[in-house]
Amino acid sequence: RHPRSVPGMSGHETTTEGAAVRIYRAYNDAENARDQVTMNALLAPDIAIEMNGRPAPSSAEDDAVAMAALFDAYPDYHREIISVVDGGVQAAIRWRMIGHGAAKFGGRLPDLDVHGCSFVTVEGGRMTRAWLYSAEGQIDAVLALAGTQPGR
Repeated sequence: RHPRSVPGMSGHETTTEGAAVRIYRAYNDAENARDQVTMNALLAPDIAIEMNGRPAPSSAEDDAVAMAALFDAYPDYHREIISVVDGGVQAAIRWRMIGHGAAKFGGRLPDLDVHGCSFVTVEGGRMTRAWLYSAEGQIDAVLALAGTQPGR
């Protein structure tokens, strides 16, 4: 666990973040920077991923394809971490995804403003399990529409 300053605390107080929060923050930073190499390095090769209770792409390669579609659909996409519940090697993270639909989709994509949460488990410095929950539909629609574009 590593010390971390927390907003709202005086400069003399610190809290300690467990491995799951540290790994998730690193993944989120890499995602916002479009750094797929780092993102892949933070995922276990056999990661188990579920979205809204259903199995989802479950490898670094599958994640890279899904993220490329999201970045293509929303060039200014970013995810903010709103809050975390730290359980050491497990964590719950509340987040918000924001972006504007790419012009090439001709207005078929609404602006992205999705709130959700992820429950993650880490082992050996990598995420081994990620359960993501958000409003049904918008992210699935983005991936489906992006998948219909030439070159996908």
